[in-house]
Formats: sequence, structure tokens, C-alpha cells
Amino acid sequence: MKMKTRKYIISGLSVIAGLFFTACTEKFDEPYQFSPVNMQTTTTIKAFKAMYTGGPLEIKDDIVIGGKVVSSDEQGNFYRSFYLQDQTGGIEIKIGKTTLYNEYKEGQTIFIKAKHLFLGTYGGMVQLGERSTDPKYETSYIDTDLRIKETIFRGVLGSKVTPLNITTASQVNDDLLGTIVTLKNAKYTRQNMTTWAKKATTNSEAAYGEHTFQVGGSVNVVVRTSGYAKFASEPVPALNTYADVTGVFTKFGTTYQLVLLSLDGVKPLQTPTVQ
Repeated sequence: MKMKTRKYIISGLSVIAGLFFTACTEKFDEPYQFSPVNMQTTTTIKAFKAMYTGGPLEIKDDIVIGGKVVSSDEQGNFYRSFYLQDQTGGIEIKIGKTTLYNEYKEGQTIFIKAKHLFLGTYGGMVQLGERSTDPKYETSYIDTDLRIKETIFRGVLGSKVTPLNITTASQVNDDLLGTIVTLKNAKYTRQNMTTWAKKATTNSEAAYGEHTFQVGGSVNVVVRTSGYAKFASEPVPALNTYADVTGVFTKFGTTYQLVLLSLDGVKPLQTPTVQ
């Protein structure tokens, strides 16, 4: 009996040693290697947005749009969407994920197969997403991994889009919506708080900051900042000073707005530059 027990012990130790050796020598899969795709677009972003004429519109044709990413949620001022821009215009892509900057980087080319997605508007801005079940909204988020993989394709990494310089009031129009721009020599004329926004506290909720910059001496653009932005508590420039301000151009209703990617987009000027 003792011999048999000893044999069982030796056998068991051999199995354990074998498992240990296998674990130590096992080769793990290589990390996922991103492989950029290349597609042929079938229309421009401007023409694609023009398809919207009112009410949620399901895309029933095999339409492919493409462009470069011009937004980033790294600083928390964009949420569950990114903006795509080609040579004709820009559009918001509603995708139900956060930390999008890890997958959809500034300057990266993105292609979207739009079939069975929906065009809609919010506040006058045309968006692309799923159809919303909430009657208050025309679009919702593309939020399942399967739908994202079926519709959104990552292309090559590239240089960031150079912002369009806006120097005159006549340049401010709806054609710029969804694109990256710089308000040159913009005068800071109005504020609703002395920081860019208000972060949430134990006693109050986060609140948007709304800061008006005047372009070309007559057109107002509101720089609207989320209370969840990492720079929300940073102080704003002094009123009636000038700055070059860069961000994604949007609007709500009849109010033109600019969304900062970060505070790097605000360059205070000692004196306004003469054009």
C-alpha cells in the first residue's frame, strides 16, 4: 500500500510539473495590430448632408462617406461622438462609446458605410447615427460593437486638418458646421461665469460655460464648454480682450457655437492683429 501511495504521489507531482512547464512556455497571442482600410467614397459630406430635408432619414443606398477626424474627447469636451471632415464640409457621427480618441484619432481617415443608418438634426446640426426611439431626438447612438464594425472603418493615420481662419463676418455660415476653424482676432465680449465651465460638486451639478467672442466686429460665436471638461475650472481671459480661438464649429438654433478640443485652442493676443 505504501508503494502504491508513493507512486500516486510521484505521478501527481509529474502532472503538476508538466502543467507548470506548459504554462511557462506557452506563447500568448500577439497584441492586435491595427490594419488601416482604404475605401472609395461615393459622395461628399456636403452632398450627403443635403439629403436630409426634414425628419429622420434612413439611408437605403450603398453610400460611403469618408474624411478626417477633427475632434477629440480626450479633454472631456466632446461626448460619445466625433466629427468627420472632408474637403466639402463636416458632420457629427454619433457613436455610443467614450474615450473615442484612442480609436478615432485627430487626422485619421475614417470611412462610413451609411446604409441603414439615419440622418437627423439636433438644434439645426445634421448628425449621422441610429434612429432614436425618443421622439425628442431624430438620431441615437451607434452603440453595439457589431453595428460599429459594420459601419465605421478606420483608415490611415495622418496629419491633422488645418483649421480654416475666420477673419470676417461674411465667412460665418452653415457651410462651416462640423468643421475645424479658428476665430482670428476674436473679441471676448460676454460671459456667464469666470471659468470655462462649472464642475459638479457635492452640492451642485455641472454646468456649461458660455463665452461670447465677436468675429469681424459684428458676428457673435459662443464658445460653449462642458462642466465635465478637464479644463472646466480654468479661468477665462479678461473681458474685452482678443484671442485666436480654435475648435469645431457648430450651432444650436440660430446661435453659432465653437467647441474647444482643449485650452491649447485659445491663444490670447496682447493686441488684435491687423489683417
